[in-house]
Amino acid sequence: MLHFYDGQIRKYTTQMMRILSNFPVKDGKGVTKDVPVMYGDLTRQVANIIRENSENKLPSAPRISVYITGLELEKARILDPTFVKKSNIRERAFNEETGEYENYQGKNYTVERLMPTPYLMRLNADIWASNTDQKLQILEQILVLFNPSLEMQKSDNFIDWTAITVVNLENVNWSNRSVPIGVDSEIDIATLTFSIPIYISPPVKVKKMGVVTNII
Repeated sequence: MLHFYDGQIRKYTTQMMRILSNFPVKDGKGVTKDVPVMYGDLTRQVANIIRENSENKLPSAPRISVYITGLELEKARILDPTFVKKSNIRERAFNEETGEYENYQGKNYTVERLMPTPYLMRLNADIWASNTDQKLQILEQILVLFNPSLEMQKSDNFIDWTAITVVNLENVNWSNRSVPIGVDSEIDIATLTFSIPIYISPPVKVKKMGVVTNII
């Protein structure tokens, strides 16, 4: 089999980061700013590098850190692995010179999609806050979205039958003082645990339909 990579897990993670993006917080002076979102948990070694090995420098807050904690095969959602779904796709003719679509039929294709494999992806979102008010502002804006789940779409391709899924909020850890740099850190972190039922799809087979269009 030839090398194939479509970044499917990466797309789910990126969409999760977009869900948690653009939440504002207001400081004591009334200034509003958006909370940045980054990927990856902050280990003690990385935190020490960011602090430049100094006890007088702390990572900036507020911010949200998203990272994958697990990927499990869901056997309960496995269907017929030999199933192949065929779809006939007909495009509108495209004029290369004008860059516009014409009013007649163009190329025809047959797309054969193989049965995808179901997995359960688990993610954590660490909410960094320098005080309790910041944490309350961020949590109140995020928690109201999950009742108990939120729909997520990873693709706008209309033949992608795995594009839509849901994000489930599993648990809320109010305070975790052991992350990122020990119990003496001034940054308080609340951790949200999410689970996303996903599908990982094999490559599709695209065939060009040889339909007779002109008879000479």
